[in-house]
Amino acid sequence: MKKLLTTITLLFFSVAPGIKNKLLRNSTLIFVGLATVSCASQPSDWIDVPLRAGVFYQQQLNFNSDVIEIPLNAQQDLEYMVSMKQRGSFSYNWRVENLSDPNLLLAEFHGHTIRSNDEPGEVMFYKEKRGDSSEGYLVAPFDGIHGWYFSNESSDTINIIINISGFHSLIDE
Repeated sequence: MKKLLTTITLLFFSVAPGIKNKLLRNSTLIFVGLATVSCASQPSDWIDVPLRAGVFYQQQLNFNSDVIEIPLNAQQDLEYMVSMKQRGSFSYNWRVENLSDPNLLLAEFHGHTIRSNDEPGEVMFYKEKRGDSSEGYLVAPFDGIHGWYFSNESSDTINIIINISGFHSLIDE
């Protein structure tokens, strides 16, 4: 290709002035044509993979970023949940302040459907651990509420700080 461009350049500069002006007006077309020839002659290193179900969704969701601070008294527990649609996702991290021993906080990350009658709902546990921090990413397996149960087994009030960004809605309490 480099040799071809050099040859064309030499031919261009040796053309009579009247013809050179016409060529200048059309030079964009010449070089676009050369670029097309150049790309077409290169081997392709791509394999076209068909789109699989569950990869692309044309659905309008609202993206949110929230920082939630939750005081939790000694020997108390609470559940903090957000609302999500199936296939919605968020990334999160949480940490605890004023916890003397990380083993004194139990955290369960889970989600469940919203029950509309006396029939049993569905619940799914994503992660259970003891500690003073966690991070991750969730793709909601179903419409419902998803979040954390925290149990403070220490003798001090702690502060839990949750950072969450994604396709979720805070629940008014």
